[in-house]
Amino acid sequence: MEDTLHGNAQKLGAKGKSVETRVLPETALAADPMPSGIPPQGSVVVTVSRQFGSGGSDIAHLVAKAAGLNYVDQKIITEVAERLGVDIEYAVQQDEQTSGLSGNILEALRSSNPFNVHYMYPAAKAQSQTQELAYFHLTQRVILELATQGNAIIVGRGSQFLLHNNPRTLHIHIFAPMEYRIDYVMKQYQIKRANAKEMIEQRDDEQARYLRRYYGVDGQQPNFYHLLINTGLFSFESATNFICQALPIVQAIV
Repeated sequence: MEDTLHGNAQKLGAKGKSVETRVLPETALAADPMPSGIPPQGSVVVTVSRQFGSGGSDIAHLVAKAAGLNYVDQKIITEVAERLGVDIEYAVQQDEQTSGLSGNILEALRSSNPFNVHYMYPAAKAQSQTQELAYFHLTQRVILELATQGNAIIVGRGSQFLLHNNPRTLHIHIFAPMEYRIDYVMKQYQIKRANAKEMIEQRDDEQARYLRRYYGVDGQQPNFYHLLINTGLFSFESATNFICQALPIVQAIV
């Protein structure tokens, strides 16, 4: 299912470890130098940028299965949450979207004390922004670690920019006309057309703000990708075949 959480993802860090307190953002930001993100020779990495409702995640799953690649999506959220010592729900809030005042208010309302007005104070806002930055840097680290291991297909989260120009790395963008996306979302989530359109517009806005905030672009520039595939024209199976045919070419790049 498009942009959904895919089961219980395998943890990358220490297993069986109980995390009770949140790691301070300063500690997370002062970590070791980032991995290169360059896959070993003989391996390959694929990044998949996708419009919500275009079927990009479905295609990534099909490519992972056909080419024997490690599918990476929910695994990033799970790993970052574990390293920061936060709940998965908090990590999902930070994922591919920019935290703002409305997000802080929502978090306060969901907490045990819904009248926690400290979210309004500048000091608290600065702390929240620092935590958000720590989450972003850890997200980058996890992506780079997985890319350095090779043979992975990484969905979203600006991976096409983070790994741009890396050898043995293929960048894909999946898109579709709005009407196709609306029909897709209506079927997947069993919702009405107006709700589907609203959901798509919200997701598009969140993703664009995330990319502009952290990478300075909105992800629509074609020069960042090797393949742009319109699922309004091509089936998921055709899209999978296009990507798989490109893998040996990319894999040969030194």
